[in-house]
Amino acid sequence: MNPSIKHAIQSNFSPSLQNDLISLRHDLHRHPELSNQEFNTQERLLDALTRCNVSDINTVKTGIIARIKGKCSTRSPVAIRADMDALPIQEATGVDCISVNDGVMHACGHDVHMAWAMGAARLLSETPAETDVILIFQPAEELGEGAKMMMDSGVIPNDIQAIFGGHVDRRYAVGEVVLHEGAISSFSDHFLFTIQGQSAHAARPNEGRNPIPILADVCKTIVGINDTYGNATNLVSITTIRGGDRHNIIPDQASLSGTIRCLCQQTRSTLHDQLNQLAGSDDHFSLDIHPVSPAIINASTLSPIAQRSIHDAVGSSGQVDLIEPNMASEDFGVYASQFSAWFFRFGARHRNDIFIPAHNPQFFVEDDTVFVGAMVLANAARYASAVPTNA
Repeated sequence: MNPSIKHAIQSNFSPSLQNDLISLRHDLHRHPELSNQEFNTQERLLDALTRCNVSDINTVKTGIIARIKGKCSTRSPVAIRADMDALPIQEATGVDCISVNDGVMHACGHDVHMAWAMGAARLLSETPAETDVILIFQPAEELGEGAKMMMDSGVIPNDIQAIFGGHVDRRYAVGEVVLHEGAISSFSDHFLFTIQGQSAHAARPNEGRNPIPILADVCKTIVGINDTYGNATNLVSITTIRGGDRHNIIPDQASLSGTIRCLCQQTRSTLHDQLNQLAGSDDHFSLDIHPVSPAIINASTLSPIAQRSIHDAVGSSGQVDLIEPNMASEDFGVYASQFSAWFFRFGARHRNDIFIPAHNPQFFVEDDTVFVGAMVLANAARYASAVPTNA
């Protein structure tokens, strides 16, 4: 590890606190739970919160919303969010804290996200921010449902002046933190395109209307839309095709579905318009577009705070640029559409280790990432809380 990172960890975390956070991380990794099933995870976090200066704790289904006291509780609070759910993947890392839940794994690093949020809470309880800090442990991020559920609960204050979150990323080494203003995660929309046919015997196709050949033409048209408007940051992808049950029956319906990803609202509207025009070209066509997650747009007003938070935690050399746009979605965008928001990406591998993508059976995050995330997020909460609400 970089000696300066090691020194920063030792300066900010006592040996007992380091042990607490790593024990928490290992326990969470060992006992992962799927979306909306995070019952034991919730209990583990509630227990850990007893060590923090928490004035009130609310549970929202399997999630938690807690308030860490600041110096002035009458001013608008800031917030830190961590996601909780695991994935339906059989772990193959071989680490000591390998999942004991068959077919379930923290393959996206949410165990680390929870541990660094708890670490930030411990740091903020020792050295409070100017305002209260709302700590959000959110379930069901992998389904794109949890953030909306937490917002709809009515427990999260509507006057939050800034919210911070982050994600582990093995494209970067431990101690490297991405500073990126603007879009850092994609919009995500699902679409379902249905072609209505008329069932008939396959030996007499003239007596019906076969939707399968029409579906093939629709596929080509959608691929053409992607060829015209798509690029590395604008994607229309067909992911499922359904139609027919028997070899001798012309089906009465066929459908395809897929995903729309892009980083700006104007492009998103254009892609929606193109699909709607296609659907409107035939009375037998129908289209349903379902928004899943908004893009995460890092607020320019928070850029100086984010930069200072990184520099004061890991030094200026720890600040790195985003290697490439992230076209995966993250429902932190729900908060970012309501509040001024900033989302970090934290390096998660030792410098000479190989890259392993998330959602992979061998994905694992180095323990020290917990401390880097905790320091940066605690800094961000303190510095944002020091800015007057009406600034």
